Amino acid sequence: FFHWFDYMSWYPLGRPVGTTIYPGMQITAVAIWRALGKLGSAISLNDVCCLVPAWFGVSASILVGLFAAECSGRKSAGAFAALIMAIVPAHIMRSVAGGFDNESVATTALVATFYCWVRALRDRPTARDGEATADSYAFGLLCGLAYVYMVSAWGGYVFVVNMIGAHAAALAAGGRCCSKLL
Repeated sequence: FFHWFDYMSWYPLGRPVGTTIYPGMQITAVAIWRALGKLGSAISLNDVCCLVPAWFGVSASILVGLFAAECSGRKSAGAFAALIMAIVPAHIMRSVAGGFDNESVATTALVATFYCWVRALRDRPTARDGEATADSYAFGLLCGLAYVYMVSAWGGYVFVVNMIGAHAAALAAGGRCCSKLL
């Protein structure tokens, strides 16, 4: 993969594919294919590549539901948000089975990053003055991993870091700065 050179694109020079794309989606597909093989499934890599967008589309819808429930504090809002995400045409276009493109994986990573960020900032009644808890550290770590995964899969990763920075700045400006933000 990393040594793949496509002579048919960027004619007449060609293109070193492995070093000029975001490899997250391809690595994800191979990892899923290998994991399914170890579990005894005889599914082909081509079939995995066809199904990855649908699997990640479902994951993104579930994560949007979790994100909405976390932000609103209401499970019904989460269920409604997941339903809306599942039927939004722009999301369906990027998560249809057979459409092996970066956006299907990136949307899931984007929403996972936002959910983990908000979840890491959750207030806990037993914590003093916004003190970080074990959950805060765990979800902060998961937020970082989801962000790194998104960087490996999509060029729009700058949007996420800007939104998290803007949210942290708004919290600080609003007087809600705590050790969890640092």
